[in-house]
Amino acid sequence: MIKRKLLTAALVAVLALSMAGCSSISSQAKSDDQKSLFEVSSSKDKDKDKDKDDDKDDSKDDKDDEEEEDEEEEKDDRRDDKDDEEEKDDRRDDRDDEDDEDEKDDKKDDKDDDEDDKKDDEKDDNDDEESSEMSVKEMKKKLGDDLTSGKFGIDGVIYELPAKVSDFEKHGWEIDERNTDKYLDSNRGGRVILAKGDKILYLYGENYDDYTINTEDATITDATVGEDYRTDMYLPLGIDSTMKKDEIKEILEDNNIDYAYDDDSSYVEMFSMRSNDASVVIGTSKENDKVSQMGVTAYISNESKYQGAPEANVEVADEEDIDIDYTAPKKIKDLTDFELDGDLYSMRAPVSAFLDNGWELEEGVNTDNQIEAGGMGSAIITKGKMRVQLHVDNEANARVSIKNAIVTDISSRDNCEFKLWGGIESGQKAKAVKKVLDSEDINYDDSSDRSISFSGEDRTFFYIGLDDDGEVSSFSIDVN
Repeated sequence: MIKRKLLTAALVAVLALSMAGCSSISSQAKSDDQKSLFEVSSSKDKDKDKDKDDDKDDSKDDKDDEEEEDEEEEKDDRRDDKDDEEEKDDRRDDRDDEDDEDEKDDKKDDKDDDEDDKKDDEKDDNDDEESSEMSVKEMKKKLGDDLTSGKFGIDGVIYELPAKVSDFEKHGWEIDERNTDKYLDSNRGGRVILAKGDKILYLYGENYDDYTINTEDATITDATVGEDYRTDMYLPLGIDSTMKKDEIKEILEDNNIDYAYDDDSSYVEMFSMRSNDASVVIGTSKENDKVSQMGVTAYISNESKYQGAPEANVEVADEEDIDIDYTAPKKIKDLTDFELDGDLYSMRAPVSAFLDNGWELEEGVNTDNQIEAGGMGSAIITKGKMRVQLHVDNEANARVSIKNAIVTDISSRDNCEFKLWGGIESGQKAKAVKKVLDSEDINYDDSSDRSISFSGEDRTFFYIGLDDDGEVSSFSIDVN
């Protein structure tokens, strides 16, 4: 019992001591807690102040950020505005460019329209011309009464010379290429045959330029119809190719027209009227008094007015491609051999054989520049005062230069020195020539005091010209 009390008292004492210690500890802890609380509170205040400062700074930073953002946005806006302006300028430039292009296109379109309108007008004019074929009555009325005006009517169309081939072509006429040379040499003329169905129209064209032209570009100065041409021609005063001689003669006399009349021919009687500008020739058959030919010719007083035709692109065969089989004779032994100015030749020599011996081609209307394949032509060659005319053929299959053409006819003029077969030569008396021919039993014609002519084999024809003294002055050999 005493022990349990003692243990209890001890426990109480320990508990008391324990309480006292706890109180001291608690008081210190409280003090420390208060201190700690103050420090915490102070720290909180500092933190709060700091937070306020930070808030201020943040606010400032935010403001600065906002200002910077505003400034950037303003810059961006300005940049965007600038871009917008540039884009507007680009669009404006594009529109201007488009406007310029549109303007160019409009101008081009206007030009094209003008050209189209011009072509349409020309076509309309041509169509009007082509569709303007008149009745015979209308045509006779429009031809008037000036017989030598160069005007005539065919198939309801009135033509006036000088003219161009194209004036006829647009009314249905076509060049007959088989009977018309393709080219006309410088200052030369040639026939132009036109056809329309079974109708024929004979034209004569001239080249007034100093170079070769296509025949289709020639100036037409003459138009003729014949009884076999199946083409009726109408003239002023109501004269036409369907009339007879007495009808024509009556019209001429009723209108006091001066005319020349020629009936020397065994076949036709000719009426001809002429002025400074043109002429008309009408031939009537002695068999039936009908018109057998009717032609209109224009006279050119100013040739330069008709110059300037396009130059023809003429293809001429190379000399090495032409096979000419010719060798000059060593002496005169055949009828077709001759000597000219001391050099020996034979007929069918190329023109170049003469040129090689010093002769020169005379330029002008009597000398062709080229000869068509299978065609014929002419040339004048000269040497000092001597002058010789040549007629030539082209036996090649291509167009050739005149110098490569073959001589088929030669005719000398005065002043030429020559020798022929049998000893016949220039300056010889006619009596001596006849003696040579008689010795060979050659028939000749000496009916004229100015010539002696005879024929040889193969249709070769010879002509010996005599001067006033009856001496040999010229010669001609034709082997065609």
